[in-house]
Amino acid sequence: MASSDIVSDVERALASDTRIDQTMIRVSSEQPGVIVLDGQVDTYNEKTLADDIAGRVRGVIDVVNNLSVAPPLARSDEEITENVIDNLKRDAWVEWASISVETIDGVVFLRGTVRSRVEKQEAENDARWVAGVIDVINHIVVKPEMKIADAEIARDVRAALIKNTRLDLTEMNLDVSDGVVTLTGEVPSFTQKRIAEFVAFSVPGVVDVLNELHVHGAQRPAA
Repeated sequence: MASSDIVSDVERALASDTRIDQTMIRVSSEQPGVIVLDGQVDTYNEKTLADDIAGRVRGVIDVVNNLSVAPPLARSDEEITENVIDNLKRDAWVEWASISVETIDGVVFLRGTVRSRVEKQEAENDARWVAGVIDVINHIVVKPEMKIADAEIARDVRAALIKNTRLDLTEMNLDVSDGVVTLTGEVPSFTQKRIAEFVAFSVPGVVDVLNELHVHGAQRPAA
């Protein structure tokens, strides 16, 4: 597929999603399959959504997200912090009392300890929806209630990956050290890279996931 066709498909995908304002986003491609997003959006959530939408388009092998966040209305750091805490309190997926929130110039810092990688991600999602947030730095540490042996985690992650029929595991490898899963090797698409990471961090006992998967056709960085 030609780069111009992929760019057009990404533009159409962004335009069809009512959650973002596509008119403020410029889409380009200097390398085959590598999409670059420039411009500005109103919310941090729009920035992450644009990244996700572009990455789902067929033919895309990587996304470079250069979007800046420029909230239409200025909000104080105190207001943002209060709203993030309110979201955490309402979220049944997280133990809000174990998470601290600090906002500096619109950047939200999350700290504390939670029991799973999923809980850590949900806390970040609660923050990214708040008006005025321009970035989220997630320093939350995952400490499962019961420590599971690395060999057992590796077995369960591998089984979960195999069960997902959308994944091609032919050239995918994984390693687990102190609960941190590292994915290496190659996958056919950017979407499969994202799916593999999501599947891995959903497995009980996983503390974090290092996604070092390479997409077929993507230009490798110079050594």
